[in-house]
Amino acid sequence: MRIERCKWYNDASSPVLFMIDDLTSAWVDMNGSGSVADGGDWGYFMDEEHSSFRFLMERILEGHPEVKVTFFVPVGTRVGMIQNPVCRMIAKPINADEASKAFFRRIHRDPRFELAYHGTTHGVVGETAGDFVQEWASFASLGDAIGRIREGIDIFADAVGESPAGGKYCGYTSNDFSDASVDESGFRWWCRYWNRGRADGSTDPSCGPDGDPATNYDVKRFGPNGVIDIPSTVNGALLNGLYHGRRTPKRLVKHIFKRAFIRFKLREIDELLRRRLVISVQEHIAPSRDDGQRQSPNIYDDRESLLHIFGHLRSKNVWYCTGTELADYVDVRDRVVVEQTESGGFELRHEDTDRGRMLTLRFSDPEPKGIRLPGGGIRKVENGIATLPILEGTYAVLA
Repeated sequence: MRIERCKWYNDASSPVLFMIDDLTSAWVDMNGSGSVADGGDWGYFMDEEHSSFRFLMERILEGHPEVKVTFFVPVGTRVGMIQNPVCRMIAKPINADEASKAFFRRIHRDPRFELAYHGTTHGVVGETAGDFVQEWASFASLGDAIGRIREGIDIFADAVGESPAGGKYCGYTSNDFSDASVDESGFRWWCRYWNRGRADGSTDPSCGPDGDPATNYDVKRFGPNGVIDIPSTVNGALLNGLYHGRRTPKRLVKHIFKRAFIRFKLREIDELLRRRLVISVQEHIAPSRDDGQRQSPNIYDDRESLLHIFGHLRSKNVWYCTGTELADYVDVRDRVVVEQTESGGFELRHEDTDRGRMLTLRFSDPEPKGIRLPGGGIRKVENGIATLPILEGTYAVLA
């Protein structure tokens, strides 16, 4: 009998992650009224009326309960974009008060969501938005970076109750010692690059170090501790050309050939599915910025596009997961060794940290009917596939 480890949980074609940046205790007074308007909140108003979180829940996720979200959180006082802002921005650390801590803790403990690390302030403001320095690019040394990360982790843990498992570079910007700072700070996974640019022929190093676009859409590792590098692959505004913009002849053509346009754009996702690569949909929690510009992508402007994307994926063989759930499976998949026994069963050789986690196996030549777990309990084998917990002892194969 042949036993193989499946690339993804439950033998899915691709994992699907919904990644939303900059959920934090901040808001932008877009109209100068002193009260929040739709799109002005970044998380400061928690789940109140006009809050970004309520918009996400009611206008996007309500019809797609299968979708899981990883929120990237600037944990300190999130700065704006410019020194002399056009719009007033109000911000505080996520652990500033008990109400804020309770809100972020509740999100992190919800099985549909997780919070991940996205720096402290996000960076250093400049005279213009172009002068803004992203957080990891602002550190002068490895020690400086690690020290700031430790401060941020302490804020995160005070609010949430545990340290973050993963995170993302602010603005996908880093320098020569950024990766080492992440690796030495104990993160298990990280988002380093906006990899989609390689498929467009970009030579921007922020799109990833590998010249082959396909490999930039798969998980990798970096650093002595093997931090899992999760790629960022799909812009949530993928289908916005159908809904937004001036009434140009080009846009009218898109409306006339709406179905063809949607099929054409969704080929990007279908290609990821075909090659069994990561589908991670990227967004921001709000469009507002203190320089008066509109941040893109964002869940407000991209709502219709997102609903199309998730509707398209609903009929596909995908696995909805958070960044940490993906990292957990990849760790098990990469480390566990399947050893068949003389009795016709098998054992799963693993590290202690893997125990209790799940691994999907493919059985063939011949395909068994079920697997008896060590200590009892039977798992069915369907279409040659079974997802099993990592346990000590021998797994018996039921013919």
